[in-house]
Amino acid sequence: MSIVATSPANAVAASRAPTGTRKRVDPRWRRGGRAVIGVAVAIGLWAVVTSSGAVDTTIFPTVPAFVGALADSWQALLLSFEATLQSWALGMVVGTALGIVLGVIVGRSYWADASSDIIVRMLRPLPSLALIPIAVLVAGLGVTMTASLVAFASFWPIFINTRYAVRQIEPRLLDSGRAVGLSGWSLVARVITPAIAPAVVTGVRVSVGIAIVVTVSVQLVAGTGGLGGYVLDAQTSGLTNQVFVGVATGGVLGWLLNGVFLVAARKLMPWQPARGAGA
Repeated sequence: MSIVATSPANAVAASRAPTGTRKRVDPRWRRGGRAVIGVAVAIGLWAVVTSSGAVDTTIFPTVPAFVGALADSWQALLLSFEATLQSWALGMVVGTALGIVLGVIVGRSYWADASSDIIVRMLRPLPSLALIPIAVLVAGLGVTMTASLVAFASFWPIFINTRYAVRQIEPRLLDSGRAVGLSGWSLVARVITPAIAPAVVTGVRVSVGIAIVVTVSVQLVAGTGGLGGYVLDAQTSGLTNQVFVGVATGGVLGWLLNGVFLVAARKLMPWQPARGAGA
């Protein structure tokens, strides 16, 4: 008969060990549950503050008044939602395509990087709203004008990230690609693109949020419809509740677009999972 010595620490650990198998909760579900709790707490505080008389409810609506305004104007809100999404999508497509292509070209060429440096430093700090008069003169009022300013704003994070990522590629990786006969666009497609993909995805994710802010802001300032135009019309008509509904819908749209992008990023790059929205 053999006797196995058991230390006091092992005995304590064994006594604390669960008798059954505990099912681990998916971290994404846990994070989602906490987010729902956070929203519920915020709505609860909103209801308490507005019902206590601490704020003027003719300016800041109560929860029932907000829900009523949403129910009364959901059709107009849906049309505005679609118009904003259209301008956002068109601008993001153009800004993303130009950012990636020019980022690769400038990142690969020292001459192109040096010759474009002053232009980049001049244009990058310009706010999109300051370009509204020029955009109106060139494209007129409408989706094209809004989308062009969205493309301008979304271009920079993607371009900067792409250029930086291309210049940081390990030279031996490029040499290995050339050694197997890759050159030109085949080298870009087979070697450079996978190497810069994480940086490009980060740039696009930043641009997603910037683009929705610019879309609504341009529509609000220029009165070109969409959610910004909806808020502007509600403010002009003195419909305070509808103003808050429009602003909240813009926030929901930004949250949805960020979530869709995260899901797409996980599918396209499963080897490098995208983090949650709060990352």
